[in-house]
Amino acid sequence: MKLSPHLACALVWLTCLATPVSGQDQGATAADRQSASAPPSNSAPAAPHDRKTIGLALGGGSARGFAHIGVLDWFEKHRIPIDYIAGTSMGGLVAGTYASGMSPGEVRDLMQEVDWDLMFLADSPYEYKTFRRKQDRRSYPSLVEFGLNGGFRLPSGLNPGQQVALLLDHIALPYAGLESFDDLPTPYRCVATDLKKAQAVVLGRGALSQAMRATMAIPGVFTPVHIENWLLVDGGAVNNVPANVVREMGSDVVISVDVGADTITDNNEEEARASLVALMGRTIEAMMTGSIREALKNSDIVIDPDLRGLESMDWRKSGDLAERGYQAAEALGSKLLQYQLSEADYAAFMAARNAKRKRGAPAPEAIAVVGGTARDEAFIRQQLAGHMGKPFDERAFVNDLLAITGTDRYEYLTYGIAGVAGRPRLLIGVRPKGYGPPFLNLSVELTNVDSSSFAFNVGGRVTSYDITTPGSELRMEFGLGTRQLIGAELYQPFGAKGLFVAPRGYFSRTGRNAYIDEEFVAEYRAKRTGAGIDLGWSTGRRAELRFGADIADVRGRRRIGIPDLPELSGTEKSARLQFIFDGQDSPTVPSRGVYARSVLRRFLSTPEVTHADGIQGLNTTETFWQGESSGSYFHPRSKDDRFFLLAGGGTSFKQDPVFNNFSLGGPFRLGAFNNDELRASNYVLGTVGYLHRFGRLPDVLGANIFGGGWLENGSAFDDWADAKWRSNVSAGAIIESLIGPVFVGGSLAFDGRSRIYIAIGTLFR
Repeated sequence: MKLSPHLACALVWLTCLATPVSGQDQGATAADRQSASAPPSNSAPAAPHDRKTIGLALGGGSARGFAHIGVLDWFEKHRIPIDYIAGTSMGGLVAGTYASGMSPGEVRDLMQEVDWDLMFLADSPYEYKTFRRKQDRRSYPSLVEFGLNGGFRLPSGLNPGQQVALLLDHIALPYAGLESFDDLPTPYRCVATDLKKAQAVVLGRGALSQAMRATMAIPGVFTPVHIENWLLVDGGAVNNVPANVVREMGSDVVISVDVGADTITDNNEEEARASLVALMGRTIEAMMTGSIREALKNSDIVIDPDLRGLESMDWRKSGDLAERGYQAAEALGSKLLQYQLSEADYAAFMAARNAKRKRGAPAPEAIAVVGGTARDEAFIRQQLAGHMGKPFDERAFVNDLLAITGTDRYEYLTYGIAGVAGRPRLLIGVRPKGYGPPFLNLSVELTNVDSSSFAFNVGGRVTSYDITTPGSELRMEFGLGTRQLIGAELYQPFGAKGLFVAPRGYFSRTGRNAYIDEEFVAEYRAKRTGAGIDLGWSTGRRAELRFGADIADVRGRRRIGIPDLPELSGTEKSARLQFIFDGQDSPTVPSRGVYARSVLRRFLSTPEVTHADGIQGLNTTETFWQGESSGSYFHPRSKDDRFFLLAGGGTSFKQDPVFNNFSLGGPFRLGAFNNDELRASNYVLGTVGYLHRFGRLPDVLGANIFGGGWLENGSAFDDWADAKWRSNVSAGAIIESLIGPVFVGGSLAFDGRSRIYIAIGTLFR
């Protein structure tokens, strides 16, 4: 199925397109366009022998816009000058990159170096998140975050566009403070859509990076861009091939490149109506076709690359797309070569263009933060102070900037360096999340507990910032379904950096299956109502150490099962020392890194166990120690392949805790057994596996699809002498979807037992 460049925002596009646009007007008057643009350019390189000036209009088409790079490459190799350039959407990005002075080869290299997986990540990169935000993502792996500022609110786009902003800021860095896009090595314009007035806006001045961001801000996918009094999104709906804009810039000859979707023919008609999604995409394209045809009437030559077999979401095929663009220009060589310059004239033309190119950035001496609160400004200044007064190291700076975005308080940050009175300033633009705080993270968990029953849970975490002092947080959690939960924790930093205190309260009700000799005998409902407090220390991003105490009222009631099985009730008191290290780059399927968790707990009192005949205190341990360590390690073999190790072990130090014991069973915990089928006072588990990435979901709907296999071995036992070691092989597929990981797989034990799993929710805990 072919995906439209604007498919993910279909309803928004349909709204924008409800009023047809035609001719050169394109939804905006000439006065409207002029107000958004610099005056017509007179700064193009001198035309030798009074030749005709040439303008290039690059159309939108998502990843298909990479074909523009090949067209530019053909022009350069055949000495065709480009005096003016304009673009829309992806055409606006390629045009802006070329206008900044880069050669077509440099543009090609830049686009091939981009990590497109990261570019479309609907979240800040996991490895840069603060430790608490990593906890949020592990517990609530959905990529959609909601806000509760003034009511339940959605973000303005599935992707805040932080990675896009960093790419555009890198391109535009030498041109911060630019007064007009006419002053670029090649005069430049781009087209965006103003949602306030539903009309085209031609951008020819201001921040170059913001202009490029606006022209490619697909509604519903990327957040809109505020520039002056406009609320701007992708310009494709109103002027997808801005030939008229290039003409107005002063071009004598207008050459347009249209990389839009193929029109419907008898050969692809059935494909176009194969699904609702495909039909909606084709409908949008058809509605845009009329305006594109009108725009192309302003063109003297139209280059229409044959992009069949390459889709609008093929971001990782920039080389193939560029080659198609080169071939399309070659096919029109007889028409284009009439504008070819002599070697001497073209060398002079390029020398004049290169003379206007700026490179690098001066050492910043001050920081200016725009768009945030006073607290934001102080925090950002503190984090970036190390970059003052020395040569600007952009790579190190971006790492520090990503660490700031890892707090998840902002939609995105932008950067640039501009001189004021001879004193270069580091300019940081802040776009806070307008829909929060508080923020709401949701999770959906679904798994077949055994061969005949499913467990379904919906959970949520509400996080509020700066409740008592800057840096403090209030977490409130809830869960509905087979596991019910309500709780709250206040995180209060104090004293030295990293120290905190965290009081909490909670109520939970969970189901628990009981097995004897691997036979199901009962289902319990366990209720826990309690409170606790921790004193801890956090490194900020990778590790946290906690020491605390809990007291809880615990009730365990048999719901179904053998009548003479025990129940329990009473008070549980415990103290806990916990250390967690998280050095991985993803909470779902990491490509590398270590995650480790160790807990040492001292139970000071436990609930009483009561049998049906009323006997109390039977086979129960009041006080005992219990320890557990578990973790995972992922190592990349290539970009698409990775090995992983899972390991864990727990002990009750020769005591029998009855209900506070360990369990095995379920995916990645001896998967041939039912969830929690194996319970005992001690356990050991080891897993080694291999995963291969063999596909991806559409970029705005999720990420990778993995398949692989793993070998598991472990045992749950009360005494080492009685340990019965179990081994099984497992295989399955893991899909990184927008709502969290989806797992489909199966396990086969060496003794012949087997299980099939369908699950949604966290896999590697």
